[in-house]
Amino acid sequence: MSWLLPGALLALGLAQTPLPDNSSPGTGETLVVAPRVPTPLTRTPAAVSVVERGDIQDARPTLGLYESLVGVPGLVVQSRDNASQDLRLSLRGFGARSAFGIRGVTVVVDGFPETLPDGQTNVDSLDLAMVSRIEVLRGLASSLYGNAAGGVVSLTTEDGPERPFVEARTVNGDFGLWKLNVKGGGTSGPVRWLVGASRLERTGWRPQSATRQVQFNGKVGWTPSERAEWTAVLSLVDAPEAEDPGALTREEVEADPRRAAPLNLSARAGEAVRQGRLGLTYRQRLGEAHEVEARGFLSLRRFQNALPGVVVAFDRTFDGVSARYTNRAPLLGRRNRLTLGAEAQSQSDLRKNFDNVEGRPGATRQLDQREDVAGLGLFAQEEWEPREHLTVVAGARYDVSRYAVEDFLKEDGDGTGTRTFQQPTGRLGLIWAPEQRVSLFASFTQSFEAPTTTELALPPGAGGGLSRELRPQRSNGVEFGARGLLGGWLRYDVALFSVWLRDGLVRFEDESTRAYYRNTARSRHLGAEVALEARVTERLRMRAAYNALRATLEDGALRGKKVPGIPTHQASADVVYQHPSGPLAAVEVYSAGGLYADDANTVRVPLAWVVNARLGHRFPLGAFEVSPFLGFQNLFSAPFIDNVRVNAARGRYFEPASPLTLYAGVGLAHRW
Repeated sequence: MSWLLPGALLALGLAQTPLPDNSSPGTGETLVVAPRVPTPLTRTPAAVSVVERGDIQDARPTLGLYESLVGVPGLVVQSRDNASQDLRLSLRGFGARSAFGIRGVTVVVDGFPETLPDGQTNVDSLDLAMVSRIEVLRGLASSLYGNAAGGVVSLTTEDGPERPFVEARTVNGDFGLWKLNVKGGGTSGPVRWLVGASRLERTGWRPQSATRQVQFNGKVGWTPSERAEWTAVLSLVDAPEAEDPGALTREEVEADPRRAAPLNLSARAGEAVRQGRLGLTYRQRLGEAHEVEARGFLSLRRFQNALPGVVVAFDRTFDGVSARYTNRAPLLGRRNRLTLGAEAQSQSDLRKNFDNVEGRPGATRQLDQREDVAGLGLFAQEEWEPREHLTVVAGARYDVSRYAVEDFLKEDGDGTGTRTFQQPTGRLGLIWAPEQRVSLFASFTQSFEAPTTTELALPPGAGGGLSRELRPQRSNGVEFGARGLLGGWLRYDVALFSVWLRDGLVRFEDESTRAYYRNTARSRHLGAEVALEARVTERLRMRAAYNALRATLEDGALRGKKVPGIPTHQASADVVYQHPSGPLAAVEVYSAGGLYADDANTVRVPLAWVVNARLGHRFPLGAFEVSPFLGFQNLFSAPFIDNVRVNAARGRYFEPASPLTLYAGVGLAHRW
């Protein structure tokens, strides 16, 4: 572990991830919801980072999660500039091999899953202008969330405020950026509401990277009594254009990083998405010690993606229900909480692949099948305080997932078939909290990742249906951590962890650059994370974060090689000045790259340092408020790779990041 010390000491010498004052009434304790049940942070046996509304929205263009999460230790964010690939997240190495979107990390919004039963996640329906809080649970969490929970990103959207308001906000920037947000909300008796709409257009830095998107989000809460609460959420998105400029070789990057991949240009690569989602939550307190919660949701998605050689299209239905019971009755005279829950989800895709004729589906079908995934999970968790300041947490979950394919195109053989995965997972943790804002924890956790329907796809010539060879990825981990407050001004969050992983899912590409998967050897992830926040004055805040992660293959021909897509070291820091009268100034710096792009460790992505800055002000004008702002992304035009395509064919690993990007905007709000 000596290789971890220099970076840890460096971070301790600085004044990052905030541990905010989102406190439970009367206790002063910070509550987090990522562990499925609202829990004081000091009694959570896991590393949790929290990002509050000001860091999400103030003087930011609100284009994607990458703006707010660069300072979370252990979290790698990629594909900022390629909307077709969607945002890519990896947490402590989980999700690093994803071909597109998010894999291996569970994402929930207002308690509803964005992660499908097969483990895939897309966040193209998320509007950050409506988000008030983001929590990142940095550790294995399948005993809480089931499949694909190498970590959890939990987002909470704004509730309707007591004082009615309406707000309009526009931002313009380099490379054709324009975004307009309008939102409003209020409270009327037991009903609170908030609605928002946005329109985004961007031509992009590289050719073939334009984006157009329209969104609508609504949230209505009804509290008929002190013990009951209903919440309904609605999300609609229409994104008719999200082009894909593709990845380049190293020689192409060095010659002209702005160019698009030739195959992507000729194929007019890119995707179009329409999606709608409706969710309903009911909570009821039964006396002082009991609570029940029930959720249900329905999501419909139409998707078309033009790739070199193929156009992929599907209509998807994703729905689910869940129920949770919580009992806070004391056990043996000591504080206790028992949670029991069940959830069922289903995903049904009507999928067709066609020849690509200048970006449009041709007459020839390459694939025509129905794909169904059904998942059922049962979980229980016990949290007991056997003595003062000591809490024991034990949890278990059992998941069953069934995959079924009905092949309607049998010219190359009948690919109809089924796969079933069953997996128990557990969790055991100890928390010692000698003071209200100080806690030490140790935990043993597990996770598993069943292959997604995309990962189970067979290469051309192998027929349709699902691979019979691909196995779920399984992980066991131990973690030790500490968090607290020193001297009333310095918050700290330190974690050491080790994860043993087997049957890892490895991405590779064929000559058409389409991605497929295979299982690889065992690997081990050994790491340390430090996050600090110094409240220098009431108006000045400094933060820093550092993490070191050594992820290596344990056996096979690649024994000792580093797992690709995972940086060995990451660091970030920011300084934020905010005056109560309105001025805001912030500067942040973070590392990017410093990883391998292939299993053999022959292709290295160099480390780069990226600097962002933002300025803003709030001017109250009676019942109105005007908020101009200005921002600089990649202030010094550092040349770095925004998206690494692991194990890509023909050396096309690299998607270069845009240089200095300037944006400016203004908001106008009215409150009654």
